[in-house]
Amino acid sequence: MARKHIDEEDVGNAVNALFYAAEAAVVSIADTHGIDTKHQHRLKADAATTLHDKGVLSDDLGPLLRKLNKWRKSFWYEGEAPEIDDLDPALEDVEGLVDQAEAEQSDAT
Repeated sequence: MARKHIDEEDVGNAVNALFYAAEAAVVSIADTHGIDTKHQHRLKADAATTLHDKGVLSDDLGPLLRKLNKWRKSFWYEGEAPEIDDLDPALEDVEGLVDQAEAEQSDAT
């Protein structure tokens, strides 16, 4: 869904789609590895960093979650939009994260 919003230059919905997909993927992976996120944005970003430190994630995606949350808040609360060109690299990272979460869920079943 994020790709569609990016292609349409619908920044607000693109940021929301990226942010919530990334968070859901981190929560899924964190749950599998016994890391509690307590349904807090900050702790989900911390969990992404911890997953990287433990070798579960190849990249530290904590900063990405923090950036996406900042963009989301800036857009919806302050009316400031990130550049549309900044969303493509974020999309690639989020897609990789979602793929890993799906793979871990498949392995667990």
